Amino acid sequence: MKTVLRWGSWSLIGLVLILTLGSGGLYWRIKSALPQVKGELTLTKLASQAKIARDIDGIAHIFASNRHDAFYALGVAHAQDRMFQMDMSRRYGAGRLSELVGKRALKTDAQMRTLGLHRAAISSWDHLNTKEQSAINAYADGVNAIISAKSYVTPAEYIFLRTRPEPWTPADTMTVFKVMAYNLSGDAFEEPGRKRLLDILGPERLAQFLPSYPDNAPIALREEDMSSVYPPAPPAQDDAAPALGSSMGEKIKGSNNWVVDGTMTTSGKPLLANDPHLALSAPGIWYYARMNAPDMMVLGVTLPGTPFVTLGRNRTIAWGFTNTGPDTSDMQLVQKGTIKTRTITETIKVKGAEDVSLAIKFANGGVVLAPQWFRAAEMAGDGQSVVLTTTLDDGDDTTASIGLANIDAASFDDLDSALSRFKMPQQNIVYADVNNNIGFVAPARVPLRDEAGNWVGEIPYEGLPRTLNPGKHYVATANNKIVPDSYPYYITDQWYGFHRIRRIVENIEATPKHDTQSFIAMQMDTVSDLARRTLPLFAAAQPKTEAGQHLRNIAARWDGNLSPGRPEGLIYVGWRREFSRLVYADDLGDDFERFWTPRNGFMERVLNGNYAPWCDDTSTAARETCQDIAGKAFDEAAQTLSQEYGNKPENWRWGDAHEAVFAHPLFGGVPVLKNFFSVRVPVGGDGTTPNVSHYSYRAGNFDAPWGPSMRAIYDMSDMNASLFMAAPGQSGQVLSPHYRDMARRWADGEYIQIRDDWTPQSPPPGTSVLTLNPQ
Repeated sequence: MKTVLRWGSWSLIGLVLILTLGSGGLYWRIKSALPQVKGELTLTKLASQAKIARDIDGIAHIFASNRHDAFYALGVAHAQDRMFQMDMSRRYGAGRLSELVGKRALKTDAQMRTLGLHRAAISSWDHLNTKEQSAINAYADGVNAIISAKSYVTPAEYIFLRTRPEPWTPADTMTVFKVMAYNLSGDAFEEPGRKRLLDILGPERLAQFLPSYPDNAPIALREEDMSSVYPPAPPAQDDAAPALGSSMGEKIKGSNNWVVDGTMTTSGKPLLANDPHLALSAPGIWYYARMNAPDMMVLGVTLPGTPFVTLGRNRTIAWGFTNTGPDTSDMQLVQKGTIKTRTITETIKVKGAEDVSLAIKFANGGVVLAPQWFRAAEMAGDGQSVVLTTTLDDGDDTTASIGLANIDAASFDDLDSALSRFKMPQQNIVYADVNNNIGFVAPARVPLRDEAGNWVGEIPYEGLPRTLNPGKHYVATANNKIVPDSYPYYITDQWYGFHRIRRIVENIEATPKHDTQSFIAMQMDTVSDLARRTLPLFAAAQPKTEAGQHLRNIAARWDGNLSPGRPEGLIYVGWRREFSRLVYADDLGDDFERFWTPRNGFMERVLNGNYAPWCDDTSTAARETCQDIAGKAFDEAAQTLSQEYGNKPENWRWGDAHEAVFAHPLFGGVPVLKNFFSVRVPVGGDGTTPNVSHYSYRAGNFDAPWGPSMRAIYDMSDMNASLFMAAPGQSGQVLSPHYRDMARRWADGEYIQIRDDWTPQSPPPGTSVLTLNPQ
């Protein structure tokens, strides 16, 4: 969606500049869209008086006399602070962006219509129970009470789009849930890339280039700690799919979480940490809220467009997610004449152009990918079609039910039982409670496959990975492998994050007794396990130029910490970029740019000598070693980096080159406006550090558009001592003081508290209280 909405329209830029320069009222029009946060509002469909108290950081604390009004009030807060974001999310999932931005979004709309997230969302509604539907209906009523009011002023984005948000519906909420599942799902669209690499490299070298999870990397659950119950598995599960990694190297969608029990803490009670790694955006993906009613208290991050706390705590338990990444999608090549197809037709309305009629075909239990819209359809030969089968289009998805379950759960058994209705996307959920229990469960609908890899059902819920109070006293995940080899079911072959999990486990085990400060240090850790493994090659490298030797000398004394305030991080990533080009550009030829990524798993094996033959340049008669090209990489990095950052490497700073980019979905690529609507802040780390910050080789810079979307540390000895942070800010209104006020604090490792021990009658300093009265 981000790519689609980065407009390249000079006419739009011209319009914006004319408005900006020619109308002194534009600023005041945008300013007038800021929501009312004090005083009183009278609203329809509210049962009793409720209050939204926004603290000094803009965190919404909701106080209601019943659950209906609590969900309603969250809808009010979301509509006030994040309406445009919510609108983009539902339109993206429903394939309706073209209605707002024109034909630039047509391909994305056609893809989303084909995948059918919105169709599945509508079908899922009937599978929720009455309480769940009531919560979502109340939320929609709260959103609509704001945007339908006569005094409502739309956010700035709607000025340029010349439109207003449509009424919010329960189907929109279900679609937002589906969009999140889609963004975190296993990626069937890997398969064309794998096929192309197989054609280039052959099976033996492909297995090296896309290596499986290493034997020396941590696994989340030991066999002796597993408490899953295994019904009989189909035969030959281990052979259901080849053990290969992602075709594009380590995935950028990931997360960290870990939990330790009281034997490992100074307080004698558990500590739990979570930081989901997602695309950074302005506004951010999450919205912090605390929701209070006589029979509930829950706080944490909410997903705008939905009425529940996704990651957080109640008064008894806390939980955190990371993505499991199961293989839930398949592509199959079929002969057109051998399949029966069913066709539906949908109409895509396109702003400024004629409507587009889209014919969507279904066959063999999946959807046919049209070559006009999907690059993956290139896999098909003459007379063939590509059929995608995925769990994303399941119409009986009840994942939304977890929102109420999190409110009411008081024990691991409560949560585990409720998670049987959690269908997608599969998550590694760590758990802690005030009674000194810790646990883990990875719920979802995961396909069960036969020996040929065909779907024959799904892994039974009782067979999914789980543990309660493991003997090693902690559980940690970072998208790494979560089950031992004895686990009888196939989940995925694309485990990743093993450099992060190595460092996390090292830090957990190196500290005899943890507290919140040690957990902060772990979340903010920018030491790279992979960088430390690179240091011996640095020492052996022999650059030929004086500038290259200077870089090598600085890097050789390094400790592997990609701190934003030091030069070594920039030297290291500049060297790695050149080194990777020298390692496999000759092997991939014309396809090199397509597959040029950091490839951490592959590069580790090159660096440690296991894949040393890859260092030979096949285009020369000589036989180059890894030491040879390591020296050459220093020479080339010195040349490219000095052009950008000057001739004195000791004065370089990784953070100057490496900024977290919170791009606005509409104006992130528009000159002038991107500086106003997007947010940038220097950060350390890279894709292998616990404090993750991914960059792209092909982007031509070291900007980090992916990173920790929020951070949380839950202290079971004192829940109100728990710590939180997200960025860039709570508000999506560009002129709000809370639009970007958390970005620098997020980068610097600061945290805030979200306490549950105050009311609107005794708020902390700086709190603004809005009273909602029923009409």
